[in-house]
Amino acid sequence: MTTPELDTLLATSEARSPHRCCFLLHVRPERLADYVEAHQHVWEEMREALREAGWHNYSLFLRAEDGMVVGYFEADDVDAAQRAIAEAAISPRWEAAMGEYFAPGGGEKQILPAYFHLA
Repeated sequence: MTTPELDTLLATSEARSPHRCCFLLHVRPERLADYVEAHQHVWEEMREALREAGWHNYSLFLRAEDGMVVGYFEADDVDAAQRAIAEAAISPRWEAAMGEYFAPGGGEKQILPAYFHLA
């Protein structure tokens, strides 16, 4: 739970950037191996759509104990890049394929605010 003071600190932090995005997802524990395996074979069409949408330096990290996935990517404009991938023709197919792996509500990206950055 946040407080107004914390919300203000996060919203005004100099570490905020329109170029970096970190997010959380939650995978069903019994599907972790399948989820990781699926990401060893990301469709080339999906990879290309991400590039065309402006995503780069994209990484996923997994905490296997509870299925928490941390995603990170960079873009010239993170908001525009997220809109572009959401509108890409391949996205509904990819989302449908990945949907089976997520815990209830866990497939919705929870964007994390930045509050420190060392370049």
